Formats: sequence, C-alpha cells, structure tokens
Amino acid sequence: MFAIFCRRSLRVSPKDRIFIHHQFWPSQNAVLARSCSTSVCENASEKTFTVSYLINSCGLSSNDAVSASKKVHFKSPEKPDAVLDLLKKFEFTNADISRIIASMPIILSSCPNKTLLPKLQFLQSIGVPLPVLAHNLSVCPSILQRGLKNYLIPLYNCLKDLLGSDEGVVHVFSRAPRAFSRCWSNRYYLPVSFLREKGVPESSIVSLVMYNPPFLGTSKNKLSVCINQAVEMGFDVTKSGFVHAMKVLLGMSEFTLKRKMEVYRKYGWSESETIGVFLRYPYCLKFSEKKIRANMDFLVNELGCKALDVARCPVLLGLSLESRIKPRCLVARVLNEKGLENVARVSPFMTLSEKRFLERYIVKYEKDVPELLDIYLGKIESSGIDFDRSSSSSDSDSDSES
Repeated sequence: MFAIFCRRSLRVSPKDRIFIHHQFWPSQNAVLARSCSTSVCENASEKTFTVSYLINSCGLSSNDAVSASKKVHFKSPEKPDAVLDLLKKFEFTNADISRIIASMPIILSSCPNKTLLPKLQFLQSIGVPLPVLAHNLSVCPSILQRGLKNYLIPLYNCLKDLLGSDEGVVHVFSRAPRAFSRCWSNRYYLPVSFLREKGVPESSIVSLVMYNPPFLGTSKNKLSVCINQAVEMGFDVTKSGFVHAMKVLLGMSEFTLKRKMEVYRKYGWSESETIGVFLRYPYCLKFSEKKIRANMDFLVNELGCKALDVARCPVLLGLSLESRIKPRCLVARVLNEKGLENVARVSPFMTLSEKRFLERYIVKYEKDVPELLDIYLGKIESSGIDFDRSSSSSDSDSDSES
C-alpha cells in the first residue's frame, strides 16, 4: 500500500501549493532575510553617521541630533561640509550654525552654490551686515526656503517702494526677520493697505513700520481695534500723535491697557485725566505696571508731588528711577543743604538733558563741593532725600530743557 501511495502523484490545492512552496524553498527566504537585514543595517549605519556628524560638526546636543536625524540623513560628509563651509564664509558663528541646523536640519541637504549662495549674496548686497544676516537667518532659517526671484526680490521691491531706501529694508530685516519668511502678499502688506484705507498719511505709515517692523504681521482685527481705540480717545489719524498712540496700543492687549489705566486710577487719576495725559504723552501707557508704580510712589510719597502734578509732566514717568531721578535728588539735597541752590521744582530739574544738568549743577559747583560728581555717580553713598515738600507739591511745570 505504501508503494502504491508513493507512485501516485501528489495533488494539492493552489492555496496549499503556495504554502508548500514557501515551506520547501528555504533558500529564497534566506536571501530575502539577508536583503532586509542588509537594508536595516545600512539605514542604522547611515543614521548613526548622521547623528555623529550633527554632534561633532554642527555642535548639536545628543537629543537635538537624534531629533534632527529624523528629518535629514546622509551617507558622506561632502554635501553637509560644503553647506557649513558656505555658512562660515558668511560669518555664521558656531552658535548660529547649531541654531539653524537644529531648527531646519534639511538645510544640510541643500545645494550650497545653487540654492543658498544666491540668497545670501542678495541679502548682503542690499546692505545687511554679515553678523546680522547670520544671526537672523539662524533665528528664522525659513527665509532660505523662499525663492529668490519669486519672493525675496519682489518683497525687497515692495519694502523699498514703501520705505524709500535700502537702509529702510535692512532696518526691517534687522528688527523683524520673520517679515521676510512669511507670505508678504497675503499677510504682511495688509496692514499697510488697511492704514491707507483709513486715511493715514504715507509718512505716518513709514514711521510706524520703521519704529515697529513687527507691525507688518499685525492682523486686520487687531489693527482695526487699535485704530478705533485711538480715534475714540481723540487722536486724529492724519496727525503724528496718532502714530505714537498706535505704537503703544499695538504692543499690548485690551486687558493690559485696562490694568494700566487702573494703576493710574489708584493714584487719583480719573479715566478722562488718564486719557488726557495719553493724548499729550502716549508713552505713559507703554511703561510696565511695575515702573508706573515705582515712579509714582517715589514722586508722590518721597518727594511730595501731587498725582495731578505728575499728570502735568508725565515725562517724569519715563525717567529711570535709579539712574536719573534718585541721583539727581541727592545732588539737589546737597546743594540745598549747603545753600548753593534752592531746588524746589521737580520737573525742570529732572527733565534737563544730561549735558545741561552736568553743566548747570555739577561743573558749576565742583569747587564748592568737589565730591558732588562722585555722589551723583553713586561712588559716594549719601543717604536721605529732603525736598521741600510744600514747594514740590505745587510744581506744575511741564516744560523740559534740552
């Protein structure tokens, strides 16, 4: 029976034949396994080389290198070396290189002469200093992903038409490099067009862009809110004061504005008085709450000024308490005690320019009080400040000499 069975042809279904085929052809499976194993080893070796290169040549930490190796890989150092050599020729520091590679590791796969060099040369040609170029591109490397002819040059032309010079364009690049990395036509030109529609003069728009280049990224909604706030407070969009108000309002939220208004209210200013001060001196709302409190506390509680006297000369709020107000108070105290001066009015004494102050109060009395300059500079300690409170509290002079 067994012999008869062996002579019969073995018949199996197609499905079973496939199974048998794989079971009885081990050599092909071995070849496939060896191929997969080789591929895995090559990939692992390639990744190990990439991580090692990112650490040793680019200065990345181990964690950053592993993370970056997921986005870029190479088998040899030729191309990444060429990229690094180019960056170094444009004065990228080691810190710049580490920052740009960690942020955009794919740059190491770029063709340096074809992709990177023309953009670097263009930015250098319009006057961007190399240290600024290197730092800003390391902070915002996506600029290098933008096309030269289709994006960077048209953007440059738009900014130059608006600002009137290469220097203006360089200023924007220096202060707001992200304006060069995002889509100008869809976003960054919108604020300029919107202000024009509202009747803001071109000179005011240029002033706003030059003072605060990140303004170019302001949303239409934020811009509309700030314009409405300024107009409601009494600013005329055609006057220069409107520009100063916008510089302040664009830099804070509605919540922050209300908090600062509340700080002034606690010192006795009504809302209308605060707005009145803002109309004359918009930067009174630019200062931090901490600075407002510190200056108001010292002026009101230490010098005896009335809060409304400060409102008449709000520039006092912007002066440095430690390097301007207190040192000059010490000088006034010494001169008052020695009978050389009767410094009673706070605002003209504090707002006098540094040069005029030194001439008027330090140099003039250097023979009478040789140590006065050292007292002013903080080299000699002098405790106690004793302004005539009755005089200073009635100080209403808001003029300053320059």
